[in-house]
Amino acid sequence: MRLYPEQLSQHLKAGLAPCYLVYGDEPLLKLEAIDSLRAAARTQGFEERHAFSADQSLDWDAIFDASQSLSLFSQRQIIELQLPEKLDKTASERIRELCGLCHPDLLLLVSAPRLNQAQQKSAWFKALAAAGPTVTVNTPDARHFPRWLEQRLHRYGLRAEPDALRWLVYAFEGNLLAAAGEIEKLALLELPQPLTLSGLQDIVQPQHHFNPFQLLDPLLQGKIKRSCRILLQLRQEGIEAGMLCHILARELAMLIELQLALQDGQHFQQAVAQHHIWSSRQPLVQAALARLPLDKLTQLQAMLAAADQALAEFDDEQAWRWLYSLCVGFFDATPLTIMP
Repeated sequence: MRLYPEQLSQHLKAGLAPCYLVYGDEPLLKLEAIDSLRAAARTQGFEERHAFSADQSLDWDAIFDASQSLSLFSQRQIIELQLPEKLDKTASERIRELCGLCHPDLLLLVSAPRLNQAQQKSAWFKALAAAGPTVTVNTPDARHFPRWLEQRLHRYGLRAEPDALRWLVYAFEGNLLAAAGEIEKLALLELPQPLTLSGLQDIVQPQHHFNPFQLLDPLLQGKIKRSCRILLQLRQEGIEAGMLCHILARELAMLIELQLALQDGQHFQQAVAQHHIWSSRQPLVQAALARLPLDKLTQLQAMLAAADQALAEFDDEQAWRWLYSLCVGFFDATPLTIMP
């Protein structure tokens, strides 16, 4: 069973499963999900807790010893295991063994970073998923972040006018920790409800944050204003232009290869399967291919090469200008007038 953080409280009303895997890249949601599982476990008598990190120094036998020995003061215990980004063969095998030891008096709580498709098809992931629910904790994207904010405000007895909510989305997108802290402060201020745009702008300091990969989806969607905003914010946050060039080069190469495959008569689903594109991203990729012909993609690739050349000549300013122009070029099929 796959759960999302907002579903966890309802799930726990029916009782605890013997095992949970909480994985993803959003620190606030991960921390809250794990805390809610611990709290539910405490109410059901899980008072003893053992925590382990699956790094190279881990003594796996210590986990198995802990899972099989109950103290005089506790009849139920939690085994927590934090996984690294990659697992070796030994770790994979021991996790599968550990899943087989789950019983009503032992709660296995495993946390992991964001997992790719290959990792989610691995034997150790399948073993954990068979033993209990998996909880995905990723940063809400631009479509879901307003709903997350609205639910968070409601939790603290707050409401916001539509303009005020949109401004909060702008102010804290990609930074849930800051948003959660700001909402707690707003609750303490006992402001008139609903919160207004002018009222928030007077007391709230924007703290939005983006990672480089968040630039890709709006580019595929042709949302140029948003793409340029993210690009400028990334620059302000100190992200290197070279990193963006590397990410964009992979994306453009993938789009060009897909466009060539479609021109050769290959079906879209077959083409994206060969590139291992996540099903959630396939509609974005398909929309971009419908909007950007091969000639336009080739032009964009030439602009990216110009940005790379500028970096090689230590001209960061020129490289950022090329990246900005490249973002604008994703808008439609119109040929570019500024070319290297």
